[in-house]
Amino acid sequence: MSITELTGNPRHDQLVHYITERGYMNIEDLAQLLEVSTQTVRRDIRKLSEQGLITRHHGGAGRVSSVMNIAFEQRELSLTQEKRAMAEAVVDCLPERCTVFITIGTTVEAVARALLSRHDMRIITNSLRVAQILYKNPDLEVMVPGGTLRAHNGGIVGPAAVNFIEDFRADYLITSIGAIESDGTLLEFDINEATIAKTMIANARHTLLVADHTKFQASAAVSIGNARKVKAFITDARPPAAFSQLLEQEKIEVIVAEPDES
Repeated sequence: MSITELTGNPRHDQLVHYITERGYMNIEDLAQLLEVSTQTVRRDIRKLSEQGLITRHHGGAGRVSSVMNIAFEQRELSLTQEKRAMAEAVVDCLPERCTVFITIGTTVEAVARALLSRHDMRIITNSLRVAQILYKNPDLEVMVPGGTLRAHNGGIVGPAAVNFIEDFRADYLITSIGAIESDGTLLEFDINEATIAKTMIANARHTLLVADHTKFQASAAVSIGNARKVKAFITDARPPAAFSQLLEQEKIEVIVAEPDES
């Protein structure tokens, strides 16, 4: 699997990849793998830590804290082809004339763009960014709740938003996730956003979970449920063995949507 272009600097991308994959690495090992001096690695770690992509430790670096998320703008530019492929696979799962919940995030925004070709659907979303994509299609009914608008990602949260969502019973929920544990636990970074997601799960007949391979290496703090309860899991690469076994046991459909290389 190719290294994600996240920073615009190939060495920095490689360093973030190593940390994401292994959880923690010391400076000496990183210097050897990257074929640079330890001083260069220290400078790289300092810069990447300031950007929120890794956590700086004495003598090394680790994954970002479970209470932090990678900056929205950085995630928006990452895995764009993979998100597009997953989005198209998600849309293929949806029948006509259905009601759909959509949560917050760059992955579900890709789904929203793919939904622009559909019609006769009602979309209920707490993402202002998703709503701004979908309202351009007059054949879609787009509904958003009231509440508090989050500046960093366009999410709408709070008691008013929860109450609004509880008044609906959706056919499908389309949601991404901050992190996935091997036992199927689905985690988010923010308690307010997690509350909305849990409310949507409780009020949707079927959940479509869409998440790329990096969610298995991420760490987040707030549980919204378990993958055992989803109808289908749409991803960009074959999931880890333990998670694959869990989905197989629960007879959950797995759709691996690899990006078109052409």
